[in-house]
Amino acid sequence: MTTRTISQIESATNESVGPFKIKNVLPTRNLKQVDPFLLIHHMQPFQLKAGDEARIPPHPHAGFEVVTYLLDGEFFHRDSKGFDQVATGGDVNWMTSGSGIVHSEGPTESFLLKGGTVQLLQVWINLPAAKKQLPSTFKHYASEAMPIINNENFWMKVVIGHYADKSSPISTYTPMFFYHLKVKKGSTITLPVNDTFTSAIYTMQGKLKVLNKEISAGDLVDFHMDGNQIAFSAPEDAELMLFGGEPIKEKVVSYGPFVMNSIEEIQDAIHQYESGKMGVLEY
Repeated sequence: MTTRTISQIESATNESVGPFKIKNVLPTRNLKQVDPFLLIHHMQPFQLKAGDEARIPPHPHAGFEVVTYLLDGEFFHRDSKGFDQVATGGDVNWMTSGSGIVHSEGPTESFLLKGGTVQLLQVWINLPAAKKQLPSTFKHYASEAMPIINNENFWMKVVIGHYADKSSPISTYTPMFFYHLKVKKGSTITLPVNDTFTSAIYTMQGKLKVLNKEISAGDLVDFHMDGNQIAFSAPEDAELMLFGGEPIKEKVVSYGPFVMNSIEEIQDAIHQYESGKMGVLEY
């Protein structure tokens, strides 16, 4: 087994998406993607007061997959194709935007009435060119459906992909993995990774040590594809996401909520949205 070396370490920036404060993990100035992962926004734990209003208004997407991994709280999804779903802590809402869809999401009305803690990760995953014009679809995955590995060193939820003999129920158009880990202080962890896959770690809480580099909460570690395992230690309790996949290796042209392979395709997506062909969702 060969341990992967670090390509770069990036720090998430503080930004806003609608009414929500988020950590922009990916892309960064120096790292545009961890192919096929295009974007990661971490809405850190925050307390909604009873009676607060918080919703992301209807907006379009096309050409990629929009994944909401809800860690705490209660979040709704609603879209122009008629899908309407509530997620609770640990659930995944998975939207394949494909040829185009309009959606909205946010804390449910009942959750806003009582207040509480909300935390989530929104992840954009690229689609290969041959799949970008697929009909838009939506799937919901309950937390209980995703396998858990729990040992003396770490707790892991296999959100995407497989680990050892455990496999996620989520199917993807290209091979990939996305693990949610909680690592105990003093542990040294070595995890296998396919030698043809990209890989990265996003540290959500606590600190890690990766090849003698100290990694703090909010840091993203991108690895070279030069080995078949990732090794790190936890000088304190830590929570992280380990992810990557088979790179698509295609040109990425993005404009706001659209991700295509050419300017012409972006212009077509804008036209499809403006002409109402992606559907309409009332606020």
